[in-house]
Amino acid sequence: MELKNNIIIRNAKIIDVNSKHHNSKKDVLIINGIIKEIKKNIEFELPYFEIKKNNLHISPGWIDLHTRLGEPGLEHRETIITGLKSAADGGFTSVVVMPNTNPPVDKKSEVIFLLKEGADNIVEVLPTGCVTEKCQQKKISEMYDMHLHGAIAFTDDKKNIQNAKLMSIALEYVKNFKGLIMTTNLDNNFNKNGQINEGVVSTELGLEPSPELSEDLMVMRNLKLLEYTNSKLHLSTISTKNSLRQIKAAKTKKLKVSSDVAAHQLILNDESLRNFDTNLKVMPPLRDELTRKALIKGIKDGIIDAISSDHSPIEIESKKCEFNKAEFGIIGLETVFPITNTILKDDLKLEEIIQLISSNPRQILGIKQPIIIENQKANITLFDPDLKWYYQEDDIQSLSKNSPFINHQFTGKSLGIINKGDVYIKE
Repeated sequence: MELKNNIIIRNAKIIDVNSKHHNSKKDVLIINGIIKEIKKNIEFELPYFEIKKNNLHISPGWIDLHTRLGEPGLEHRETIITGLKSAADGGFTSVVVMPNTNPPVDKKSEVIFLLKEGADNIVEVLPTGCVTEKCQQKKISEMYDMHLHGAIAFTDDKKNIQNAKLMSIALEYVKNFKGLIMTTNLDNNFNKNGQINEGVVSTELGLEPSPELSEDLMVMRNLKLLEYTNSKLHLSTISTKNSLRQIKAAKTKKLKVSSDVAAHQLILNDESLRNFDTNLKVMPPLRDELTRKALIKGIKDGIIDAISSDHSPIEIESKKCEFNKAEFGIIGLETVFPITNTILKDDLKLEEIIQLISSNPRQILGIKQPIIIENQKANITLFDPDLKWYYQEDDIQSLSKNSPFINHQFTGKSLGIINKGDVYIKE
């Protein structure tokens, strides 16, 4: 990452449906972080940093809705520096940071800490705060105070709020300042001790099942509470066919609901667990092939609004162990676009794929959309959608290496980012 006053991007295809330059190949001149000129064959008299690559595409900077940075308290898994380096490598200019640290982010001081630590990084940190104090599901946190100091949304992350009354209170509370509740959706009673998806594979392997019903019940409850409170809700990392049906019905009713799916759910199914690879142990779990295809159709039909990394760094000691003792989680910041593009490139236009990781997440959060036009701040991701490549362990920038995609071939790769007047180009 290097601060550059003058930058020229050469012969890049612009992918930005909000820009008059959409789908055109042009040079882009950036001076002190501001886009000054977009046209063919730009000439510039002062010294400049040139970006020139084969099949170069650029789009508004990508944003991830579910990133866990580990700091403070879990630095053995990820630090802010390594996590943001991983994000930059994956093409993200912004990350929404989960509050599951130690201590959890449940007051303004923790929000301020994250903003301060990320202030000088090329990747923008967007902190979330806990819905309940210390994410312990007992009492509502100081959400308004955190909102005033920069919290972008509120979530107890993987700790689903089981108490319906508490969830209702939270949804009512954030309406006062147009806040957003984000929630995963698993009923703890039905999901107790669940290891992998309930089905043929869990039966044959003798592993405790995690039924789709666990998610379906919680999605139904949360949507009923949303309708009751007339608030705003984001359903995180959904993974079942019935969730899709319920979300579609809620959108038909014009409820203020949005959803995302984790990228790994689009490329993997529970059959891949037959070799007991703990790097495939995630929650919600990998579902069967029919559900994987249904999730892809849910994206194509506009039921699912965004794709996230669900980036969950886990130290090696908690992964290289017996399957039922291993912790849940996959690192994902560096593989979101490669997975999404590889799986969806024949079904969606390139701009539609980019919207799933750029404009749609920003719309969910209610924040300003970067646009590639003159006199706007340069918030740009550089990428090649056609590049075939293998993801290697040496590519991983995250402190933890818990990825099942090592040696996997993808089509499409991020090449770098430009943001806050800085440039990061992948080696």
